[in-house]
Amino acid sequence: MRYGILRLATLSVLFAAVASAIFCSQALASDEIFSVPADLALRIRLDDTLTSVDSQVGDPFSATVVDKGEYRSARVYGHIASIDMSGKLKGHTSMMLRFDRIVMLDGRRAPIHAEVIQLYHAPSGEKVEVEGAIESGGRGRTAIAHSAIGAGAGALLGGIFGGGKGAGIGSIVGGAGGLGTTAFHGRQKITLTSGLEMLIRITGR
Repeated sequence: MRYGILRLATLSVLFAAVASAIFCSQALASDEIFSVPADLALRIRLDDTLTSVDSQVGDPFSATVVDKGEYRSARVYGHIASIDMSGKLKGHTSMMLRFDRIVMLDGRRAPIHAEVIQLYHAPSGEKVEVEGAIESGGRGRTAIAHSAIGAGAGALLGGIFGGGKGAGIGSIVGGAGGLGTTAFHGRQKITLTSGLEMLIRITGR
């Protein structure tokens, strides 16, 4: 009886030692810092929605790696580095993202620097410019279309009510109405929705 109790106690001690060793090894693995090779390209999917209107510089974000291979399902963390709004009638809004670290499924982590090199199916025509800056889509055609429609409608009304002279005045009024419509749209907006995929390139640590 005493031998059985002693044996059970010994097995319990051994089990506790093995469990402790496994726990320590997992803890060490989760804290391990590894290196990500430069020029590595990763396709990631945003976990958060970022906009030039509602987001602020410094706001954090995360993304999930969707590439097949050893980095699949790893999490990438970063923050918004800058937001530069366009003018009301011209220019583009730009947003710069900074990538801080990547965390693997087993807990290993690595500090990274990366730049965006491509956006996939951006909802508002956003594109990637120099040094990875994300720029709002153009609106030149929209401005011209609004102006042309306004001028045409003004000329038609002017012709009805005032003949040739009225048509000229109507064109001026209509054109102003078209420009007013463009101005009403205000500054361009960048919207990077949750689920949007982008390609980033690792540039260093």
